Amino acid sequence: MLKRFTVENFSSYKTENSLDLTAGRTEFHSEHVIEFKKVKILKSAIIYGANASGKSNLIKAIDYAQEIIIDGLKNVDTYKKYFRLDEENLKKPTLFEFEFEFDKRFFSYGFSSILNTKKINEEWLFEIGKASPEMIFERKNNSIKLGKFLKSKKIKDRFEIYIDDMKNQDSELFLSEIANKDLDKKEVQILNDIYEWFDKKLIILYPNSRFGGISSIASNTNLSKIFKKYLNEFNTGIIDIKSVEENFEKTLKDIPLEVKKEIENKLVEQPDKKLSFQSSDGVLLTIYKDGDDLKIEKLGLVHHTSVNDVFELKDESDGTKRLFDLIPLIGKFDENYTIIIDEFDRSLHPILARKLFELFYKFKDSKSQLIVTTHESNLLDLDLVRRDEIWFAEKDKDGASKLYPLNQFKVRYDSKIDKAYFLGRYGAIPIFKIFETLDTE
Repeated sequence: MLKRFTVENFSSYKTENSLDLTAGRTEFHSEHVIEFKKVKILKSAIIYGANASGKSNLIKAIDYAQEIIIDGLKNVDTYKKYFRLDEENLKKPTLFEFEFEFDKRFFSYGFSSILNTKKINEEWLFEIGKASPEMIFERKNNSIKLGKFLKSKKIKDRFEIYIDDMKNQDSELFLSEIANKDLDKKEVQILNDIYEWFDKKLIILYPNSRFGGISSIASNTNLSKIFKKYLNEFNTGIIDIKSVEENFEKTLKDIPLEVKKEIENKLVEQPDKKLSFQSSDGVLLTIYKDGDDLKIEKLGLVHHTSVNDVFELKDESDGTKRLFDLIPLIGKFDENYTIIIDEFDRSLHPILARKLFELFYKFKDSKSQLIVTTHESNLLDLDLVRRDEIWFAEKDKDGASKLYPLNQFKVRYDSKIDKAYFLGRYGAIPIFKIFETLDTE
C-alpha cells in the first residue's frame, strides 16, 4: 500500500509537498483503514481545489515518477518539467519519494534529478518504521552504497559488478536495473516487489483515458459479466452486450491500404490473436482470423429485448462512456491495487460518483486504495469519508501549489464540510475578483 508520496520542484510544486495516507486518530469509518501494528494506512484520499490549483499536477507527478522508473529517464520528456516561475529552479533537483507497505514492512524509495541533464542525482531505498531507518541502498550520482540486505555472500560479488555497470548508466535507476534482471533471490525480493507495484499495481486514469480492452468485452465472459452487472445497477439502460459481425471490406473502406495489409500480416503471423481498435467514427471493432477468412465484429449495446437493434458506444451519453472506463477498475477493488483518478467526477452524476465510493468501501479486507481529484461536493460528507481522507490543493501568491489536509482544521464530526468549503473556510476555492468591480448596468 502507498503510505506517502512526496514531490518537489515539479510543475506547479516548488517546495516539498506530501500526500500522506497515514490515518489520523479518528475512530470513525474504521473500515477505511488497514492496520499494521502501530501504523494505520488509509484506503482512500479525495483531493479538492480550484481549477489550476495543482490537483492534476500532483497526479502527473506520480505518473511521471512511474514513467521514469519503468522507461528510464532518457526515454521521458524532461523539457521544462521543473517549477518554472522561479528561474533558480532550473538548476535545482526534482524529487519524488514514495513510502510503501509490503508484507507488513515499510519502505521509503525515492530519487532526484536535475531533469534537463537527464541524469539521476540521488536514489535511495530504506526500510523504515523501525527505531532508525535501515539502508538497503543509497546512490549519489554514479556511486552506490549497499546495506546489509544486499551484502550477503550469495549475491555480493554479483552486485559489485552491477554497481560498476551503473557508472555508465546515469539516466537509469538502480531499482529498475536490478528488477529487470529478474533475480530469484530473497535478498532482492523487495526491489522486485516495489518495481512490480509501479509496473502492475499502480493505475492512473486521466479524464481522457480509455479502457484498452473495451473491444473485447463481448467475447470475454468474465469482463462481460462485470459490465452487464454494473451497467444495469448504474441505470444506464443497457441490458446486454453483443458482438455483431460486420462486412470486412465495407467496414474498413476508409482505412488506408497499407494499414489493412499490416493488419492482415499480423493476423497471418498470429492466427489466434484478435486486434481491437476504435474507428475514426467511434465504433469499437475487433478483427480476427477464422480459418482462411478475416472477420470483423463491432461492440453492440442492447437497450431493449423487444427491439432487434443494437447501439454503439458512440451513441451513448458521456456519462455512460465514462463508466466504460471506470467499471473495469471495480474488478480491481479487491486485488490490492492503488488506483488514482484525475477529475473523477467528469460526466458522472453526483449520486453515481458517491455510489462508486460506497461500493469501494464495501471491500473491507482489501488493501486496494482509491485516490481521486474532484470538484464533486457530494463527496464532502463525513457520513461517507473520514476527515483525514479529505485534502486540498491551493496556489500561493508566487504561483506555487501546496497540499494540506482537512485534519489541520478543527472540524466537528457533525460539521457540514461542503457548506464550509464553499464559504472558503478551508481555502482551495476560486476567487473571482473581477466580478466585484464588473459594471452590469
